[in-house]
Amino acid sequence: MKQQVASNSHGSRPAPSPVAARPRVSRPAPPNLVKQAPSPPASVPAPGAKAKPRAMAVARRQLAVPAPERRETVEEEVVRLRGEVEALRREVQRLLRLNADLQHSNKAVVTDPPPRNPPPPPPKKAPAPPPPPPPPPRQQQQQRGSSRTSPAPVSQATTLLDTYNSMAKHQRHTQRRSAAAAAATSQASIVDELQNRSTHLLAIKADVETKAEFIKDLIKKVQTSTFANVEQVLTFVDWLDQQLSTLADETAVLKHFNWPERKADALREAASEYRHIKCLVTDVSSLSDDGSPTSCDATLRKISSLLDRLEKSMNRLVNLRNSVMPTHRELRIPTDWMLDSGIVSKMRLASVNLAKVYMRRVLKELDRDTTGNEDNLVAQSVRFTYRVHQFAGGLDCEAMHKFEELRRRVQPVSSA
Repeated sequence: MKQQVASNSHGSRPAPSPVAARPRVSRPAPPNLVKQAPSPPASVPAPGAKAKPRAMAVARRQLAVPAPERRETVEEEVVRLRGEVEALRREVQRLLRLNADLQHSNKAVVTDPPPRNPPPPPPKKAPAPPPPPPPPPRQQQQQRGSSRTSPAPVSQATTLLDTYNSMAKHQRHTQRRSAAAAAATSQASIVDELQNRSTHLLAIKADVETKAEFIKDLIKKVQTSTFANVEQVLTFVDWLDQQLSTLADETAVLKHFNWPERKADALREAASEYRHIKCLVTDVSSLSDDGSPTSCDATLRKISSLLDRLEKSMNRLVNLRNSVMPTHRELRIPTDWMLDSGIVSKMRLASVNLAKVYMRRVLKELDRDTTGNEDNLVAQSVRFTYRVHQFAGGLDCEAMHKFEELRRRVQPVSSA
């Protein structure tokens, strides 16, 4: 102790205590603790008074210098954090399992309907400890297991699904083909049965078998026949139609033979057109004003309709002549009747006859008309006569005489 006091008297610091002998930390001390107490004076205090200040100084130094704290290294901190993360992950998994168990229990409670008359509650007993939570569903276990392991089961399930789909598709195609084959077979059997039971089809088969020579003779006549004029064509077509009418079905029977359809159709077309025009010309030529009690308007409308039919027939004949005349010459069918010197000239003469009948009827009506409709009748007659003049290319002497008489009737009307 004396040595310590002696050293202090010379201005040196006292020796540190065992508590203060710990290694110091490099961080700076607080500002209020850095300053040290001033050195005691050089004079030596009294022996009784120097022990207390010395102890106070030592205690003050011990409080001023705190013990250094040990800092964690980076590796230790990483290990600690990993442990905390793993603990949190286990806690989350436990909570998820509990949530799944609760959902499963709720679903079972919802699906199971409550009994209509619930039994009376059992007598109260001491509460039993809660049962352990049920294990998670198999599906969730498989999902957790699959998430932890490799995705091999998923690929195996995909392969199984593809195989099943391909097999089902092949089976559907096979069933469809078999159904179509069965339908075709049943349809063919039905058709065969209908053909065997149909009277019409049986008659066609009988005509093909029994009238083969007759049809071959008709084929030969159609191919080798020649005609001098269209009247012979008309006669031949009428005879041919009469012979073919004995067949059960002309088209169905003749398709079994080498029937000259092109020439037969051309003969029928020429005969049909000639017959139609011939009947029309006959009707127009036979028209006359015989003093029938029909009204003037009805007679004039009839004459106008006949002229319309003549004009339409003329247009149709011109189109037919331009289209079929080369074919008819190739098939040795007469074409002279289509020319202007044939049936066309008869149609024009018949139209002139219509004009004469029309004007004659109008003149009679003007002689006895007292209603003042002369102007209208004269205008209609002039327009009709002009149409006939354009169609026929002129008028004959009798028609011109009627027209002059009609014009003399027009002059007084126009002068008035």
